[in-house]
Amino acid sequence: MDLQALLLALRARWGLIVVFAVIAGAAAGITTKLLPKHYLATAQVVVNSQYVNPITGAQMQGMLIPAYLNTQAMILTNRSTALQVVDALHLADDPAWRAQYAALAAKLTPGVGSLREWIAQSLLSKFKVGTSDRDNIISLSYDSPNADQAARMANAFLDAYLQANLALRTGPAQRNAQWYAAQLKAQQAELQQAQARLVDYQKQHGVILTAQDPQATAPLQALAAQQAAAAAANYADLSRAQVAADHSAEAMRDPVVQTLKTSLAQAEAKLSQLAQTEGPNNPQYIAKQAEVSSLRAKLAQQIATVQRTLQSTAQASQQSMAAMQAAMRAQQQRLISDDTLRAEGQLLVQQVANAQKLYDATLNSYQQSQMLSKSDQTDLTVLSRAVPPLSPTGPRVLITVALGGLLGLILGMSVALLLEQLQRKVRSVQDVIDLTGAPLLGTVQIHPLLLR
Repeated sequence: MDLQALLLALRARWGLIVVFAVIAGAAAGITTKLLPKHYLATAQVVVNSQYVNPITGAQMQGMLIPAYLNTQAMILTNRSTALQVVDALHLADDPAWRAQYAALAAKLTPGVGSLREWIAQSLLSKFKVGTSDRDNIISLSYDSPNADQAARMANAFLDAYLQANLALRTGPAQRNAQWYAAQLKAQQAELQQAQARLVDYQKQHGVILTAQDPQATAPLQALAAQQAAAAAANYADLSRAQVAADHSAEAMRDPVVQTLKTSLAQAEAKLSQLAQTEGPNNPQYIAKQAEVSSLRAKLAQQIATVQRTLQSTAQASQQSMAAMQAAMRAQQQRLISDDTLRAEGQLLVQQVANAQKLYDATLNSYQQSQMLSKSDQTDLTVLSRAVPPLSPTGPRVLITVALGGLLGLILGMSVALLLEQLQRKVRSVQDVIDLTGAPLLGTVQIHPLLLR
């Protein structure tokens, strides 16, 4: 049957096709009206891709967002999340759920399981999770014949999901904190034992040991600095004493000596003036001459005193220098007198230092895990909680009627073609040629009025 014959057959039986389409559409509409309405309530959560952990400082990489969203969807539809909803809403104690479960158990339905498991599975069958590659929003939807029940279940899944997400963060941290706490006890005992061994060793040998740091040689360095200062002072004192002994230059810088020299110069000038004006026998000349002699004696005496003082200072510097050298040699001997003793002691010191470092590192990890285990912050933000929908989401009458009519149309066309095959009629010239096998000689046009 070619296309023209097919169209002619459908045209001839169009009434039958329309009847099937109308009956199917009406049946679909009536069935839709008889079906109970159902409501879809939706809650939304935003995954913060810029979230930075306030304790660890870790931030999620952008390329991992799609995989992370899929992981969150798996958590939402997991059986444990549904069981949390069952427990939070006390659904296992609800008479309606218990009656449905009892009916299934009476029929010995296989795979029903416990009441909690069956309720959780029933909830998951009506719960849907939606994610998108274009945003970081997760949609949680629940379908129920009751609008309030749909919103209640969607929000229950939302709360259970937030708790599960927080538990997935704090749970490992709590276990880590417990493990670190046990390690801290053992490491604290080891540290105390190492410190006790070091204290006993120091008491036994009468030494004080510290870690190998600059403080270990600080006394020796201080003595070396004092020795250098004493050597410089000694050199300066010896130089001044030598100059004073040879040329009296250092003594001439003494303030008393300078004062006496000034007075002596003035007295000698006055004496020279009197010698020219009065003569050597003048009483004033004789008195001034006695004054000059007295000043010269005082000057010589003061210079000798200054020289003796410089010599005493130089000797004291030499003695101080010798004492410094002796103290430095004693300190050096104290540091290197027993290499074996010090090596053993430093080994104990190093053991204490290592135990302390290990204890501090473990304590830091314990404190961080403890803070993480008590944190209530996640990378999830509730965008909107579910509210009871104002209109049902199904069944959709128009769509159902349209689909029913389309199905009836297809069924009617199929029946029409089947009848055409069973009751073949001549509907065109080509049908005559096909049935008789005779060639076409001509056609006769019939006036439309004769067909009435």
